[in-house]
Amino acid sequence: MEKGILYVATGAKYLAEARVSARSVKLLHPSLSICLVTDQHIQPDEDFDLVQPAPSFNKEVSEKFLARDSVAYYRKISPLLDSPFEKTIFLDSDTFVGAPLDDLFTLLDSFDLLVTPAHVVYDYRFEKEEEPFSGIPAAFGQFNTGLLAFRRSAASKSFLNQWLENYRTHTARFTVNDQPAFRLTLFQGVASFHVLPTHYNIISWVPFIVPAGGQIVMLHGRNPWLQKWVHSFTRPDRPLIVGSLPIRTALAYHGARLLKALEQTKSKLIGKKLKKHPKEP
Repeated sequence: MEKGILYVATGAKYLAEARVSARSVKLLHPSLSICLVTDQHIQPDEDFDLVQPAPSFNKEVSEKFLARDSVAYYRKISPLLDSPFEKTIFLDSDTFVGAPLDDLFTLLDSFDLLVTPAHVVYDYRFEKEEEPFSGIPAAFGQFNTGLLAFRRSAASKSFLNQWLENYRTHTARFTVNDQPAFRLTLFQGVASFHVLPTHYNIISWVPFIVPAGGQIVMLHGRNPWLQKWVHSFTRPDRPLIVGSLPIRTALAYHGARLLKALEQTKSKLIGKKLKKHPKEP
């Protein structure tokens, strides 16, 4: 199949989340195929056009050295290798799509992978202190894996395999989070990639900015209130801050805006005065 959306949902709770996300996709792309990889025994339905069984894991063997968690994040990597689509957009289950995704499929003509930035500098101490992570310059950003688009290619296959290997080898003893290994694999140059603008993956549990002239393409996080209002934050004439800010940050932000307004007013008044009373030559 040429293109489609892929979810990986293990457990009934995450399956229910994926349904909400899939329905938000279907509203915008009614003819786009959606594939679900799950351990739940369901058949294709109005939400999921294709259903594939989640790969089985021998917990005693595969997670012997992994940080403890009910579902290790790395389990979503392997199903990506078996995507039925030539061009795949993978979405976490706790996402909500608010704008069309067509541009991502177009960009995959030029790049193996499309990624989105994460709103952190470092998640963990080991990323600063442990090799091979410590060898990555801080200016090479962090990336969130809640939205990942890729095309079927030798480079993408190599990337996914290397991501899984980097997780098992370098990350598993520290955390179940797959993002440090993801960043490491991107830095290793296994595949070409493009970083999407931040409004393609808005993290909804922190204050965020909707860019001037833009809109929220995807909300990421368990925030039903924002999902209901996602279309209200559309194409503002200036950047829009959504969410509460710490008092000091809010005061600094609004104080800076006030100072700028006062300076502009002062400049206008001086300009008018000079026009009325030009200086003698």
